[in-house]
Amino acid sequence: MTKNTTIIFLGVLVAVLPALGFPTWMRTILFVAIGLGIAVLAYLSSVVYCSNCEKLIDEADRALDEQEEVDQNTTTI
Repeated sequence: MTKNTTIIFLGVLVAVLPALGFPTWMRTILFVAIGLGIAVLAYLSSVVYCSNCEKLIDEADRALDEQEEVDQNTTTI
């Protein structure tokens, strides 16, 4: 399962948990555990997204540097 699919599954589980007939103390523990799971998975998803963003920003910076070098070389000739 992907992270996003797992987050959706846990969200659906939170929605149906009150109707499953668990005792109050167990339902509270499950709500907390599922909530922490969703939070961790959401954080991990954003970390992957940010590392991809950093890679794209680095590539764009290199492309701009190369373009500036080409522009400088063409103006001096």
